[in-house]
Amino acid sequence: MTRLHRRPLALLALALLASVAMLAGCGGDGGDADGPGSGTSVIVADKGFSESRIVAQLYAQALRGQGFDADVTGLGSTKIADGAIRNGDIDLYPEYTGTAFLNVLGRSATDAGSPQVVFQEVADAYAGRGLTALPPSPYNNGNEVACTQDAVDEYDLKTLSDLGRASGDLVYSANAEHITRDDGLPLLHSAYGVSFKDVINVDISLRYKPIEDGDADCVYAFGTDPSLATLPLVVLEDDKGTFSAGVPFQNFPVVSTKFLDGLSDEARGSLEDTLASVNALLTDENIRALIAKVDFDKDDPSDVADDFLAENLTESS
Repeated sequence: MTRLHRRPLALLALALLASVAMLAGCGGDGGDADGPGSGTSVIVADKGFSESRIVAQLYAQALRGQGFDADVTGLGSTKIADGAIRNGDIDLYPEYTGTAFLNVLGRSATDAGSPQVVFQEVADAYAGRGLTALPPSPYNNGNEVACTQDAVDEYDLKTLSDLGRASGDLVYSANAEHITRDDGLPLLHSAYGVSFKDVINVDISLRYKPIEDGDADCVYAFGTDPSLATLPLVVLEDDKGTFSAGVPFQNFPVVSTKFLDGLSDEARGSLEDTLASVNALLTDENIRALIAKVDFDKDDPSDVADDFLAENLTESS
């Protein structure tokens, strides 16, 4: 099946998609040439940090195993990825339910219900935006703030409110999107009085380097970050429940509905079933181990994904 016609990439995606990398197939170098996805190309995007890169590779390589011609490209943020998929420049990417609910749809954390309710509201709203939200994986990746043991001891830090009191003496490490997002540093300031002495703006994948170098006292953390278990860091309690807000951050595939509708029934079923099989493997324990291989062992995300699928997907299918 031929690929749906794409408009020329405009300001957003031309530079970003120039570095598309071909994947090694899952369970075989070339995938299944006679599989249900044979003849169909798929562009999978990630959002530029280790976890997203790993999940995108897992999706793409598993799809290649079903005959799809799957490529992966790296995009820099939620805003870019959302724009690219709605423009038809990419076909699917991994997103988080909380990010979709709060940042893409602009909903309030106070309106969030159970993980199932949040996902269904996202799925319904995304359908009206030309996007299909497929069911999420089990793991949850919520927002956290972690501070060094030294800072915790010196300033008696236990909660985010404690951090607000002491933040004028502390340095924070975070990525640009967190620094400006309404549910990021601005929320820490408005809800907890956090106003750091200095904020080190780093690439999202390098948030822990200032901690390792002794240049920062606290860091914007994700619940699945393996660094939380290996560095002398303490996760602060969200004593008001405002920063985490009880909003779930489960990973789920966002797929262009136009792309899905252009597939044969067999290819569409294969794509949806394959992504579901991958998602079923993504527990908290598994995703932390995968991220550790990339962040600590410096393995390539494509190799990490290939090894994981070879060990797990066949026997779980």
